[in-house]
Amino acid sequence: MLEFAKNNIHALAILFLSGLGIAIIGFFFFIWLISIGVFGPVPNHEELQSIQQQEATRIISADSVQIGTYHYQNRTMVSLDDINPSMTDALLAIEDIRFYQHNGIDYRALGRVFIRSIILRQNAGGGSTITQQLAKNLYPRVNGGGLSIVTDKFREMIIAQRLESIYSKEEILELYLNTVSFGEDTFGIEMASLRFFNKHPSQLTTAESATLAGVLKATTYFNPNRNPDRALGRRNLVLRQMEKYEMISESESDNLIGQPLQLNYTRDHLSAGSAPYFQERLRRELQAILRTRPALDGESYNLFTDGLTIHTTLHSKVQAAAETAMHTHLEKLQLILDKELDNNPVFEIDDPDILQVWRQSEDYKELVAEGFSDEEIEEVLHTPRNTRIFTWEGYTEKNITPYQEIQHYLSFLNAGFVALNPNNGHVLAWVGGINYGHFQYDQVTASRQPGSAFKPVLYAAALESGRTPCDYQRNLYVTYTDYDDWTPANVDDEYGGRYSLQAALATSINTIAVHVARETGQYNIQKTASALGIRTPLHNAPSIALGTTELSLLELTTAYTAFVNRGKPATPKFISHITNADGEIIYNFNLPEIATSGPVAGSETTDGISPETAAAMVLMLEKAVNEGTGTPLRNLYGINTALGGKTGTTQNYSDGWFIGFTPDIVFGTRVGGFNQRIRFREYPGYASLTALPVGGLFMNKISGDIGISVRSEEFYDYQTESSFDFTCSDFREDRLRDRVRDFFTGRDSDEPREISDEEDKEGNIFKRIGRRLGIGGADSDSDSTDSDSDKNR
Repeated sequence: MLEFAKNNIHALAILFLSGLGIAIIGFFFFIWLISIGVFGPVPNHEELQSIQQQEATRIISADSVQIGTYHYQNRTMVSLDDINPSMTDALLAIEDIRFYQHNGIDYRALGRVFIRSIILRQNAGGGSTITQQLAKNLYPRVNGGGLSIVTDKFREMIIAQRLESIYSKEEILELYLNTVSFGEDTFGIEMASLRFFNKHPSQLTTAESATLAGVLKATTYFNPNRNPDRALGRRNLVLRQMEKYEMISESESDNLIGQPLQLNYTRDHLSAGSAPYFQERLRRELQAILRTRPALDGESYNLFTDGLTIHTTLHSKVQAAAETAMHTHLEKLQLILDKELDNNPVFEIDDPDILQVWRQSEDYKELVAEGFSDEEIEEVLHTPRNTRIFTWEGYTEKNITPYQEIQHYLSFLNAGFVALNPNNGHVLAWVGGINYGHFQYDQVTASRQPGSAFKPVLYAAALESGRTPCDYQRNLYVTYTDYDDWTPANVDDEYGGRYSLQAALATSINTIAVHVARETGQYNIQKTASALGIRTPLHNAPSIALGTTELSLLELTTAYTAFVNRGKPATPKFISHITNADGEIIYNFNLPEIATSGPVAGSETTDGISPETAAAMVLMLEKAVNEGTGTPLRNLYGINTALGGKTGTTQNYSDGWFIGFTPDIVFGTRVGGFNQRIRFREYPGYASLTALPVGGLFMNKISGDIGISVRSEEFYDYQTESSFDFTCSDFREDRLRDRVRDFFTGRDSDEPREISDEEDKEGNIFKRIGRRLGIGGADSDSDSTDSDSDKNR
């Protein structure tokens, strides 16, 4: 029995030692995988040595103006000699007192964290050294779940030890203080000193240094401007730590703790150069290019550190005209909307839309990451703080809660604007919102219902399917029984008579648009939309005619380029070419095989629509500007040059659209709240008063010295050459047979009549056959013979 027990113990020991050996081998294999970069970037010594030699990428406009740069952080490098020693003392006292004793990893601190956190279940901090924090700052973590936390910790340890082998302790401190985040998109001690105290780091007092060092634990929670009471308590803790380690005396500590928190808060209001929304879109394009396409010289490049020069298609003068036009008109609209919101408040207490924005905010995410409870986060949300807020009159200081701040920004109307060269797709202007610092969601790429701005796509489909601009359609008030008794109405509530298709588009008659859509068919409309470069699947319902499918401003504006480009939609193009730090071209997107492929393109190439249909649409949309919904461009803004376009007002006045074009520029704008509850109840909610004026102001502000013609008196011949007949009257009375039928059925023109899918399909089939054969069917609302007779009137 004893021998059996000994054998079992021996077997268990072997099993244990074998398992331990496998675990140790597995652990070192795991560390090796981390060290070679399997779980994230682990720079080698050469890369780490070049940290201080990083060179930003420049962004250049088509007219050779620098509009911005790409770099890792919003920071200004400053020497350790130019930082008050009290700052480094405060930092070491609260973050890493054994900094000069370890080699990048403080094993004593790690042991303390293990015992207190794992065994005693106490909060003992993270145990990361300043060098490890520097590693995290230089090579940020990517959230990948529970395992990533472990791998990131080991990865940062490896990088920290490599940093310690390359740099002195003073150089590491300098690097850390120049890269660490102090919150509010502020990196580095120079920017933080200027932000919170309006002075350079060399001028910081001991109390101010302690305040900034205290912020680092939780940059939102201990933000001295937003949460002064918490920041004061944290500052005093830092001062006691400095006293504990004999950096300051007890009397000095007592004296400083008795002082109030004194800030001189200043904030740089300027956006990150010109066209910040364009820069952000461009950044994503560039990162995809650098990641997936080989450079001409075969080298790999980093967008933020290798000193590239990006030559873009954006034109600084066109961009300036667009920004000025948008800001001028949106400021006026906001004044009207604010009065309306004062009388009819939209948001409620604990409003779900405000709470959703709060939970998506960086402040909220940071508080959660730092371990704050729901109750503490709720307290932050409803605690007033000094806040500098954006208004159209300028920035102003207010003592408001984060909840009130979110409500303030949700109450703004926003807008997007984009201008394209239809011949080559060059993006000439891109304004994604009214202020990038506070509204970073890009309105150029945001999807919303375009309303009647979609109708040109519908009418193009109708022409492609056999209709003509002088076909006539009855203006019937109809209830569609197969679609929840949907009854589309006209803006003026006027019904009866017949309109030519070109007049129906120009005056934006909804009832006729729906009937044209029903006759044209979903398949043909989708086919034409795709040919125009629209990739979004359209709704399969009659409401498709009124633009109920959500599209982006870029998508619909791109579709309009086909009308002035022989039916071919231009592919949006952002970049001309890229050069390296030596001025050598490493990417050239002017080459045809490159310019229309890959991530720069933005959409696939299409066959487009016929040149005749495209020319017809130019003339029909010019008519919309001359005689229809776009007439304010002529009457109010005095634009007498060649111009076409279409407005679109969505349901409940949520959004206003205008897409316009000259012979050489296609531009689009959309105006609406980020939250669709923010809207006008009626006046001035129509697109002719919200979006169209932005286009009018843009046309008035744009100059003719940008290298392309923008104020041509007429469209080019090829843009208007069409065999379609346009010489017909806009309106005709109902035909005798229609009036007789309505009389005996007891119908008035302004009373809705019911139509089912089956009834509509029967009529549509015969109408299509009749048009294909060149004859009018007995029940046809389209009559080419009538059109011919109109020529002689």
